[in-house]
This record gives sequence, C-alpha cells and structure tokens, in this order.
Amino acid sequence: MVQVQLIGSERVSLQSRVHSVNAYTYRKSDEARSSQTPASKRSRTRARTSNSLRSFKLLRLLIIPLVALLLYAGLSMFRASAEPETVRPATAVESVMTVDSGDTLWSIAQDVKPEGMKTGTAVHLIMKRNGLDASALSSGQRLILPAKLSLRGDAQ
Repeated sequence: MVQVQLIGSERVSLQSRVHSVNAYTYRKSDEARSSQTPASKRSRTRARTSNSLRSFKLLRLLIIPLVALLLYAGLSMFRASAEPETVRPATAVESVMTVDSGDTLWSIAQDVKPEGMKTGTAVHLIMKRNGLDASALSSGQRLILPAKLSLRGDAQ
C-alpha cells in the first residue's frame, strides 16, 4: 500500500486516503497508457505552436504583397473622373439639333426615337453620345443624335 500525506491537513480520514490513493494510481496508470510525460506533451505543444506561427508569418509575407498588387492593378484600371470628357464631332450618319426653350431631354428622345425603342433608352443614348451627366438642357445647346436614333421631328 502507498502512503499519501496531504500537505496542510493532519486529520485525514482513512476513506479520503484511499480515495486519494486511488486517484493517484489512476492518474499514474493514465500516464503510463499514454506513454508520454507531461514535459514531452508541453514540448510537442510548443513545437506545434511554433510551426503554426512560422507558417502564419510565411503566409502573411505572401498574401500582403499579393493583395497590395491586386488592389493597385484594380485601381489603375479606373480612369480619372476629373479628366474632362471631350465630345467627338458628329459623323455623316449622325444628326445635330439645337435645343429650343422648353425642350427636355425626354421630349427630344420621344421625338427622335425609332418605333419599338423605349424612350429611356433613347435618353441614355443621347446623354452618352453628348457626354451629359445630368438631363438639364439650355436653350441654344447643340445635341448630337446618335446614328441609332432616326430623326422624326425638326432638326438643324
């Protein structure tokens, strides 16, 4: 029988001694089954942590420059919005009209769009061809009507 002395307690019943002996024996047999000492478990845990830390650092060294390169490439594809957009002169198949007072982009698009085309599509085509950001027009402004639109009203 193994004697166990509990530190700090002088009055220990026989039953608690047996229980502590059984628990001690159980822990010892558990360690014997695993055939590893706690020190070797700690060193294996440290080695795993060290390996994962190294792999994380390597991954970080690879991913950060890759993300920066992709971000730079993506942003370089955008053109500067401050750059003024010039409107090309009208070609032979396009027509030019002058805006009268009271004309709106919507009314002009309704007048010049071909049958079956939606008015919104015609408005978009006129705005795109003339480089307009807003639908506001001024009297005397000249608009180039794209070749896709047929002129049905008065035009200059």
